[in-house]
Amino acid sequence: MAKKLEGSQTVLAVFAAGEDRALLDNVFGGSDWKLRYTRTLAETQAALHRSPVEAVLSEGHLCDGYSWRDVLHELQNTPNPPPLIVVDRLADERLWAEVLNLGGYDVLMKPFDARELFRAVSMACRFCENQRERTSASSKPLKPAEQSRTETIAHAASGG
Repeated sequence: MAKKLEGSQTVLAVFAAGEDRALLDNVFGGSDWKLRYTRTLAETQAALHRSPVEAVLSEGHLCDGYSWRDVLHELQNTPNPPPLIVVDRLADERLWAEVLNLGGYDVLMKPFDARELFRAVSMACRFCENQRERTSASSKPLKPAEQSRTETIAHAASGG
């Protein structure tokens, strides 16, 4: 089932121990991907500060009383936030619209469909890679020729 993506991907899965974790291990076990697990919002916050991840999978309701909204809020307060995929037994159009409107990436229904899960996480990881490439490209200093061209355009635009 597992396919290889370029490089090693790290996915943070916010799930209580049990059946869902076993399925995730099964789906991603043969890949180069690294799955890291947390159960609570505090564990998730700590994991996000330890090292970057390419995607986050989160249950709709965490075992400590928090929800995917709290996870999303935490992600949005990090540089280059990874995409959030919300997983819930009650995934419907309303939840999907809410997740997307608040800045989440996707919604999946439990029980998991292994192919859909793999596809959604693959796309989220690619999205994250593209975002990071754009961010690093835009933060690189301009080469002298590019800087001169940019200054010329800015000078012309200002009426000079």
